[in-house]
Amino acid sequence: MDMINNLDEYKSAWNTHDVNKLIAFFTDDGIYDDVAQGTIYRCKKEVTDYLSSMFVDMPDLKVEFRSIFRDGDWMGIEVIMSGTFAHSSTPGMKATGKTFSVRGATVIQLRGGQIIRKSYYMNMAAFLQQVGLMPGKPK
Repeated sequence: MDMINNLDEYKSAWNTHDVNKLIAFFTDDGIYDDVAQGTIYRCKKEVTDYLSSMFVDMPDLKVEFRSIFRDGDWMGIEVIMSGTFAHSSTPGMKATGKTFSVRGATVIQLRGGQIIRKSYYMNMAAFLQQVGLMPGKPK
């Protein structure tokens, strides 16, 4: 699916947790780089598995796009991600049932209108503080 002409559908797929629609935006060799967790998911199967687990871990996850820019085959999206950390598929990270709302940014490289690489950056410290896994005042 062409990302450039279907950005509203892309955001809707995130907010309805439609993994099949989200994965349709990726090339077969597309990469999802979760910079905050230090993990790279390569190919549609790995990205599908990751997104599926994310929606289990945060069953009410919502994204809001704040600003978007595009330059040729590159896009940037400022994001606010919110939800409840209800489950955890990440080893060593215990789910707390607490809510969060964190800012982040996505840098996307496109090929033929599809995502070949998506790098997601977020304030992991704020997330951990808000869900009660890191000391400090939640930001």
